Amino acid sequence: MSRLLRLRFVHTRYPHWCARSGFTQVVRHLDPAGFRSVLDGAADSDDDVPRWLAAAKPWLRRRVARGAMPWYKLGDLMAELRALPGALAGRYHAVHFLDGEHAGQYLPRWLKRVPWPRPVTVASFHQPHTLQEQLLNPTLIGALDHVTVLSPSQVPFLARYLPRERIHLFAHGVDTAFFRPPMQRQHTDRLHCITVGHWLRDWPLMRAVAAAFRDDPRVHFHVVSSGDTGLDGLPNVTLYRGISDDELAQRYRQADALLLPLTECTANNALLEGIASGLPAVTTDLAGTRFHLAGAGAILTPPADARACVEALRALRDQPDRRAALAREARRRAEELAWPSIALRFETFYREIVTRGTRFEARLPAPGAIRRRRSSKIH
Repeated sequence: MSRLLRLRFVHTRYPHWCARSGFTQVVRHLDPAGFRSVLDGAADSDDDVPRWLAAAKPWLRRRVARGAMPWYKLGDLMAELRALPGALAGRYHAVHFLDGEHAGQYLPRWLKRVPWPRPVTVASFHQPHTLQEQLLNPTLIGALDHVTVLSPSQVPFLARYLPRERIHLFAHGVDTAFFRPPMQRQHTDRLHCITVGHWLRDWPLMRAVAAAFRDDPRVHFHVVSSGDTGLDGLPNVTLYRGISDDELAQRYRQADALLLPLTECTANNALLEGIASGLPAVTTDLAGTRFHLAGAGAILTPPADARACVEALRALRDQPDRRAALAREARRRAEELAWPSIALRFETFYREIVTRGTRFEARLPAPGAIRRRRSSKIH
């Protein structure tokens, strides 16, 4: 019988995320007979500081800014400090930072200095390769025992600082019970397209596509986003903000296709929620979308190619049978990515890395190789 593993997870709390989405779902689907998990949410702000430390906030901000992790906040520091006592006392076999761009600035390096057995440290990175230079500090990457990624395109940068065997590619999962097709979807020549989210969306392309169908009463666009889309004023676009999780799932079920033009991508919650809802996807051909779709249930278009998106939507509008076939493929692919299946892979991963232990030599960058980077966060 496998031994019980005790794991601590640190994640960033995003108020705009659906409660059924995001990487924390991995934790909720681990087998409780084999894993005891502590899930700690870090505030995505500098406000989550105990009252007794309030006077030190300016100094702490300056201190964490030296770590060259522009998305790291005092809330992330507090989460690391909460994890430290249990990690030093041997209460966890592993500590996993689920949002690696935000976390792990100190704890992995602190733990490497202790002379007794310590937890394995893991970080999951979500942002595309085009942002890695801005967001990640090579020294901190090298202090981790393992990292996980969501797209093959993330691997080359990380492989500069970690041996390839310590970089692990996982697909993102989706809640296929909550995001599901309607009992019956009518496939007619009307096409209601849904677009969800705002991070790394190609809104100029989206506007061009919607404008191309301005005079076609059969095509309408439903856009769910908390950000500025630039789509105001188009008669065939309906915008939704601040809707509930249940309404979001219902909007997917009422749609006929998912339109998701992207500037970059690793994994994408909206893509997975859409295909789980039985929607054929028209989305950008990127390493992350190819990896997660695996050739099923979608029409992939070249980046920044509005004409290709228009042609794909016209094909879905005019070929209901093809649309229905793609919808069935999409749902089948989503079922392969259901969270229970993804969690099984992570269970195997955790057992392997805990068994392997922490005897690694970090591949650190040469002195002076680190440049301080600053970026603004847009979510």
